[in-house]
Amino acid sequence: MILLLDLGNTNLYVGVDQNGTLISEYRTDSDLTRSSDMYRSLLKEFLNQNNLKADDFEGAILSSVIPSLSRSIVHAVETLIGKKCLLVSNKLKSGLSIHIDNPSELGADLVCDCVGAIGNYPLPCFITDLGTANKFLIVDNKKNFIGGIITPGIKLSMQSLIRNAAQLSDLSYQKPEKIVGKNTLDCLNSGAIYGTSAMIKELLRETEKELNCQLYPILTGGNSYLVKDELSSFKYDPHLIFKGLKAIYEKNRGLL
Repeated sequence: MILLLDLGNTNLYVGVDQNGTLISEYRTDSDLTRSSDMYRSLLKEFLNQNNLKADDFEGAILSSVIPSLSRSIVHAVETLIGKKCLLVSNKLKSGLSIHIDNPSELGADLVCDCVGAIGNYPLPCFITDLGTANKFLIVDNKKNFIGGIITPGIKLSMQSLIRNAAQLSDLSYQKPEKIVGKNTLDCLNSGAIYGTSAMIKELLRETEKELNCQLYPILTGGNSYLVKDELSSFKYDPHLIFKGLKAIYEKNRGLL
């Protein structure tokens, strides 16, 4: 088994791969105040709840966008399973060529998204990863990452709106029956669900127009479930990043 970990700005997302199949997954907050020992305890509890033995893991791999926590997570994993935990960086082989102004700017999580798409879906593709931020990634038919788009995440933008508007209350992220709301809650939910979906569809359309080609649309990320029903033309894959992590792990077995 392989332990797959994605440390994002909001969550630490953990998966267990067994012979190419994701058999278990877990989310917890990305808490900067937690020590390595605390993360180790959380991971140990997750394994115990799923009747998984630490000794059965052959290794692990982590993608992280929080450098200050990366070493703590790596140490927690390595002391738990007694095996090496790879850290996704430009030092690892990925099979992805990064064709942007500064390749080092591309986050490890986005590299994993692209690698997961390359190994599982037609190219060129348009990856929509909805998390703390909405990330839109374009991979061409030669396995090159050629650029992308970033907007504020669904929950981040709506929470900011509510904090800064005295007469707006919290929302449920439940899709209202109609786009045009008759009350504040429905109006907010409509903006979050229908507004985000419309933005994504238009960004795909404009990107295809700019590149003069059709792109295979993929939907992933922690908030993707909120809009997946409105994006039926997109391939919904909430585990895309795990597929990328597994592929990168396999390419770098020699470092274990």
